[in-house]
This record gives sequence, C-alpha cells and structure tokens, in this order.
Amino acid sequence: MPQDLPLLPHMQIVVATYGTRIRARKGLLLVEGRDGVRKYPLHQVDEVLLLTGGISISTKALRALLKAGAAVAVFDQRGEPLGVFMKPVGDATGAKRRCQYQAALDGRGLQTAKRWVWLKIRGQLENVKTWRRRLLRYGEYAEALRAAQEALAKADTPQKALEAEAAAAEAYWSAYREVTGFPGRDQEGRDPVNAGLNYGYGILKTLCFKSLLLAGLDPYVGFLHTDKSGKPSLVLDFMEQWRPRVDAVVAQTHHKLEVKDGLLTHASRLALAAAVLQELSAAKRPVAAEIHREARSLAKTLCT
Repeated sequence: MPQDLPLLPHMQIVVATYGTRIRARKGLLLVEGRDGVRKYPLHQVDEVLLLTGGISISTKALRALLKAGAAVAVFDQRGEPLGVFMKPVGDATGAKRRCQYQAALDGRGLQTAKRWVWLKIRGQLENVKTWRRRLLRYGEYAEALRAAQEALAKADTPQKALEAEAAAAEAYWSAYREVTGFPGRDQEGRDPVNAGLNYGYGILKTLCFKSLLLAGLDPYVGFLHTDKSGKPSLVLDFMEQWRPRVDAVVAQTHHKLEVKDGLLTHASRLALAAAVLQELSAAKRPVAAEIHREARSLAKTLCT
C-alpha cells in the first residue's frame, strides 16, 4: 500500500486500491489494504482523496476526520469530484456571501476574475518558456500570450475577458501539442493527455472548492463563468490561476499515462494524482497552502 499513500507536507492521503478499509482508533487514521496498515495522526490529515470504488470508510473514521477539520473527497474515473465531506462553514457565511453576490453585480467581481485569468496566462507563458527548446514556433506562441495579457487588461466586459482568455488558449494548446503530441485540448477527449488534464484539474477543483467553502463563500456564484445549476462557477473562476501547474505535470508524465476505454488506467490515475499533489505541495511554491490563503483573502477583500 505505500505506493497508494503519498505522505505530503499537507498530509493529503490518496487511496486508490480496491478493497482498502479506512478506520479510526486512538487519534489515528488507519488505512488497511493488502500490503498492510498505514497509520496517520488524525490532527495532521488535511484531505483524504478516494480515487476508486471498493473502498470502505467507517462512520467513526469519517466523524473523526470531520472533527479534525479534514475533507474526504470521492472521485469518479475521470477525476471529477463526485462529492466532498467536510465541516459546515462558519457563522460569517451570510455576510460574506452577500458581499460576494454584490461584487458579482457591481463589476468588482470581474476585476477579480481578470486577475485570476491574467495569472493563468502568466503561468502558461512560463510553461512555454520552459519548453522553448522543444518548440518550433516559440516566438509566435510567446507573442500571442503577451498580446492576450494586454487585451485582458483592457477588457471591460466578461465577454471581452473570455475572448482574451480564448486567444491565449489557442496559442498555448498549440504549443502543448508540440510538446506532448496530443490532438488538442478537448474536455471529452479520450487520449491519455486530455484524460490526464481532466483528472489533474479534478484534484485542483476539490482543493479550491474546500477552501472557498471554508472561507464562507458560495462556490456556485462566479464572476466570469456563467451560472448554471450544479456548476461551481466561482471554483472554476478561482482555480484558473493554478491550472498551468497541473498542465506542467501532465506534460512531464504524459508518456507514462495509459487509457482504457477512454479512461486513465488505475496505475495511471494513481501515479498522476501523486504527481499533481506533489507539485501542488512543492516546497518552493506550495499551491496547497496558497489556495487556502487566497480564499480567505478573497472573502475579506469582497467585504472591504
């Protein structure tokens, strides 16, 4: 089981083996599988990610994790979070959400979302610079991304901001195609790279969803993505700034990813989840902690 449970700085536990049992005893989380039992201090666990079916978790363990402030997320085979078990949010939720709803109407939300997209494009440009020796059209891609940043800065409507984002995406995914050989970005794509991107984004989405909810905000009312029943628009807006970090991991590992019937294999899901979480917890740029800080800062800023 050691390969299933990467022990990372923020104690994000990945469980991806069918038949694993999760229990709690004397302040410890016990994760038991074919290869033995791993024990984790409950007060140090931040998230438990369940990547496959056939995993059992006791009510006692679930209650202990929630009491400790941890979240338990369940994923489908595509990496989409099906649900997150976590503590209810605090008493300030009403006031913060009223500020959020007002910001969505008065234009402040658009400015916030533009900043997130700008950071996303900056990350895309950093990735392209990293790959420059492998790109035949590096100069063209870099120039297009810089132009998109300039257009975004001038955008005064959500539509114009989305147009700038789309222009950046066209150049970026063309560069990504040169690096990985994938057919192009497709959210329904069944190739290893698209499947890997979707899976990595699912993990990132879960971390953002949890942080925004704990900060007292409404995950379903965004500033740029359109509101739709069941669509966590604020989460999708908020996570934009960190997507390039996931892109970089998939680009590095794409040759190891395998799919079966359009879905990542069990081994690929496990390896990619570990790699993404390792990247998001990297010592120099720990995104996992940054997400929590940014969510709290957002809630405070909206009510200022």
